[in-house]
Amino acid sequence: MDKKQVAAILDEMGTLLELKGENPFKCRAFHNAARVIEALTQDLGGLVSAGDLRTVKGIGESLAVVISDLVLKGKSKDYEEVKSSLPSGLLEMTRIQGLGPKRIKILYDKLKIKSIAELKKACEKHALAKLEGFGEKTEENILRGIELLAKTSDKHLFPKAKEAAEKIYAAIAGLPEVRRCEIAGSLRRKKEVIGDIDIVVSAAQKHRSKIFGVFTSHPEVDSVIAKGETKSSVVLKGGMNSDLRIVEDAEFPFALNYFTGSKEHNVELRSRARTYGLSLNEYGFTKVEGESKKVRSLPTCKNEADIYKALDMTYIPPELRENMGEIETAI
Repeated sequence: MDKKQVAAILDEMGTLLELKGENPFKCRAFHNAARVIEALTQDLGGLVSAGDLRTVKGIGESLAVVISDLVLKGKSKDYEEVKSSLPSGLLEMTRIQGLGPKRIKILYDKLKIKSIAELKKACEKHALAKLEGFGEKTEENILRGIELLAKTSDKHLFPKAKEAAEKIYAAIAGLPEVRRCEIAGSLRRKKEVIGDIDIVVSAAQKHRSKIFGVFTSHPEVDSVIAKGETKSSVVLKGGMNSDLRIVEDAEFPFALNYFTGSKEHNVELRSRARTYGLSLNEYGFTKVEGESKKVRSLPTCKNEADIYKALDMTYIPPELRENMGEIETAI
């Protein structure tokens, strides 16, 4: 594991220990260690290999063991033990704005609430109002926090999504069987908030099984949603969904354009194609007979720029494809 992954697990361990009601100093030690590791200027792997981890301020013997295991083995017995000692839903509840580990522990101890779904039901039944330190206002705030979490849990900020996507991209693009590979979707359009990660690949059909295998077994993958002949979908450890699509190389420019979006931009582009007697989709251009005399032959497109050129438009960069005047300007 790299230092960011190690820091994330140390911070999570601190939270899990808080949920268990452990000594506050012990909990704080893990949170502090997470910040120390993330801010390291030295190579973490080098420190572990040389046995110099204890020279880092804030890293004691027990922390050094956990960190070394994570770096060298990718797992820690201490982490697995503390994680398995509590219902997984308790950690999920810490994502609710304004609800900290101490309060979650009270809810678990007093009302046996161990998931967000159970917490929502308890609030709706006003069960929390009976607890000391809680009340109707607290219930309202928690319900509001749950609603907000539901709206934003499937969204991620651009830097986090970019970091996750680049790890998957590097593994796929480096395969000799892959001819072309690009990150698509809202990430390619550089939106501030990203829903999921889309990757488009061109490769021969005989190589698809191997490429999908590398994708679905990547270390960043938490679970596999679906694995098909042209598309596979996974959930990454950071909670993001990622789709990989494999097409023929001749289809690649069209697939990349289509899956980059936005939907509104694509609709306008298809509408423009119709005026040329063409139908445009993720696989290419096809002729629509009897609609226009503008196109004498079917366009051949080696890249995205050729698609726009075929429609008498200048190339539109992904960042501008939001149907906010870019089509008219390109024309």
